[in-house]
Amino acid sequence: MTPDSIGVVLTRRVPIANVEAFERALNELMNVAAKQPGQITGDVLRGPSHAGEREYFIVYRFEDQARLRAWEGSAERRALVARIDPLAVSGRRRELTGLEAWFDLPLSKSPPPLHRMALLTWLGIWPLVTLALWLVTPHLVVLPLLVRTAVLSGALVLAMTYLVMPRLTSLAAPWLYRDLGEQSRAPCRSPNRKRFR
Repeated sequence: MTPDSIGVVLTRRVPIANVEAFERALNELMNVAAKQPGQITGDVLRGPSHAGEREYFIVYRFEDQARLRAWEGSAERRALVARIDPLAVSGRRRELTGLEAWFDLPLSKSPPPLHRMALLTWLGIWPLVTLALWLVTPHLVVLPLLVRTAVLSGALVLAMTYLVMPRLTSLAAPWLYRDLGEQSRAPCRSPNRKRFR
């Protein structure tokens, strides 16, 4: 994941009678999306059937907002979405950027408060910066300043993304999501709720 990456989480409720057609169209959409420039990942999670409907969670991430918008505005995607939209009865959409992208959200949870995310991020990056300044920087003094900062910041971002934050968010989950019970059950308000978007 890059610092500018943007994730999208979609939920869709599909009547059982439409599931087969929905799956076919969605599979086609995901295959086309996987070939788009800048797409990092794309997944579909299938929820249980309930009251004659099945819930789907569609998650995808792009390297940056420009590439996401290019995909979302493409004629190919619009044509596929036009087939998918009528098959679902309702849905929600959420974009995750910046700090939110470092935090895996439990299904149906709202993001933690920004001050908790910021504090946890600081707790992760502080020891990394300290170690980097102590152990790595002395070996980089022969390099130009811009190269040093590029190497150091790149190493810190990779360590935070793949090593530190997954463990920290898991350990701190009870604190991160404390007092969010009612908020997490509130519907996510977004325009055109029935659109695939």
